[in-house]
Amino acid sequence: MRTVFLHLHDSGQANWNNVYFDFERIPVVGEYVGIKSDGDWYKVEMVVHTPFSKGMCAEVYAVKVDSQKEVKKKLDTAKSGVSFQ
Repeated sequence: MRTVFLHLHDSGQANWNNVYFDFERIPVVGEYVGIKSDGDWYKVEMVVHTPFSKGMCAEVYAVKVDSQKEVKKKLDTAKSGVSFQ
């Protein structure tokens, strides 16, 4: 497991929630992360690798997104009538 320092915030806000989490691999820009199974989604904006740090491998900056909107954007479900709720 790799320890990552997550910097999470709302879009257009500087209301940072800074937390450490262990990941199997470091998230990359454009991916989504969630810190609870029923919680918010965050889209990775920037990754800073920190090989000099003994406490973490990377700092990941991510913005909160609407999971339903992201699913609809990424999956072609509008035409099929499939709903994610």
